[in-house]
This record gives sequence, C-alpha cells and structure tokens, in this order.
Amino acid sequence: MSDIPVDYRSRLDLAELVSRIERQQEETRKFVSDQHKLNSEATKLASESRKLDRDRYHAPLLAIIGIIVGVITVASLILRALGWIA
Repeated sequence: MSDIPVDYRSRLDLAELVSRIERQQEETRKFVSDQHKLNSEATKLASESRKLDRDRYHAPLLAIIGIIVGVITVASLILRALGWIA
C-alpha cells in the first residue's frame, strides 16, 4: 500500500490552487498600485511644502524691496518737485 492519503486528489485541486494564486497576485498588484499612488501623492505634497517654504522666505524680501523702491520713487518725485533734479 502506498502512503498517499485517500483525500489527496481533493486536496490537490490544481484549478483551485491556480485561481487562488491568481487572486493573490491580483491583490498584490493592487497593493503595489496603491503604494505607487501614495508615493506620488507624498512627492507632490513634499514639493508643495518646499514651495511654501520658499514663499515664506521670499515674501518679506519682496516687501522690503517694494518699500525701498517706493521710498526712492517718492524721494525722486519730491526732489523733482523742488527742482533739485532735472
């Protein structure tokens, strides 16, 4: 007699095994797709964060430059009105 169990054929249902493997592979593909989507979203958020950091740095500089240009313009208009500049 052989050592093969009686229910060996029912446990060795190849079609069922193949379908289970395909389901697991599809689930893995879905997880990988979700991971890629989350990674791209994280990259997008990181670039937006860097942009906000740049803007936070540049805003005061632009305000200071605007004030300086405004003061120079007003001073040159006053000097023209007084006749000190041609």
